Amino acid sequence: MRILIFTALIALLLGCGTEQKETTTKGQLHIFVPESIAPVMIDEVDEFLSLYRESGAQITYTIASSETAAHHFVQDTGRIVFLPRSLTPQEKEYVKKISSDFNELAVAYDGIVAVVHPLNKAQQMTTTEIQKILTGTVSRWEQLAFAKPMKGTIKVYYQDSSDILEYLKQRLLKQGDTYAKISSKITRTSSDLQTLQSVEKDPMSLGFVALGWIDSAHSKAKILNLGRTKEDTDTAFALPEGTKNNFYSPHPANIYRNYYPLKRAIYMYTRTHVDLAAGFGTYVATAEGQKIFLKRGLLPGTQRIKLKTYEPY
Repeated sequence: MRILIFTALIALLLGCGTEQKETTTKGQLHIFVPESIAPVMIDEVDEFLSLYRESGAQITYTIASSETAAHHFVQDTGRIVFLPRSLTPQEKEYVKKISSDFNELAVAYDGIVAVVHPLNKAQQMTTTEIQKILTGTVSRWEQLAFAKPMKGTIKVYYQDSSDILEYLKQRLLKQGDTYAKISSKITRTSSDLQTLQSVEKDPMSLGFVALGWIDSAHSKAKILNLGRTKEDTDTAFALPEGTKNNFYSPHPANIYRNYYPLKRAIYMYTRTHVDLAAGFGTYVATAEGQKIFLKRGLLPGTQRIKLKTYEPY
């Protein structure tokens, strides 16, 4: 009897010692997902789990601000992060102190979208006009060149705590090392979804949301075509010749060609480990994962793009 018990204990110990470690398709992973890119990233998680849940993959997520998501990766409490901005030089230096090996990859491109009430007669707007609206220099629809016959006070909505505000500040309000003051008349919302819902109810409204929310929210809000003027000197994405003073929709082809003026990159940051985070990151960067971005109206970032003949939007 003692021999049998001893043998059973040895087998149990050996079994524990040889238990399979986490792999690229097995294990547990929690991701902090920035709110403005949540719809497409939730799709990515769901599709990955549909393939590898039976293999032992378990992924959960928390919707958070970009700053919160970046903080967890920088502090090494998040193994992978997707951000609609790059890590700052200071954040990268901090990551290197903890782990010298980490990867940065632009996995997709989206845009910030200007939306108005469905009955608004405006069809287009310039980045210079947006800048003036945000700072309060322009406050009424009839002051805009392409908004006639709309009349009344413009009421702006966007999510104050999200990266929408940070993007608009960096892109349109930066003046050297400072920023132009934002108008106090702007209404802050709790989410991109609430922004869209507010715009649908307010005939005088102008909202700013991330492109990926348009399809997810099934919104009836009208998307404005946007254009640059000579005052817009942003160089983040090279402006093709002959496109100034023209207006474009946030169609993936226009984002690819840098026609759409409020374009931004979605970055993936991972550490160099063979684990579930690496497996999920690899999936997002492959052709199957990239198709999910395209289904949401975003531009894939890792695949070769071949445009079909089309008329500019």
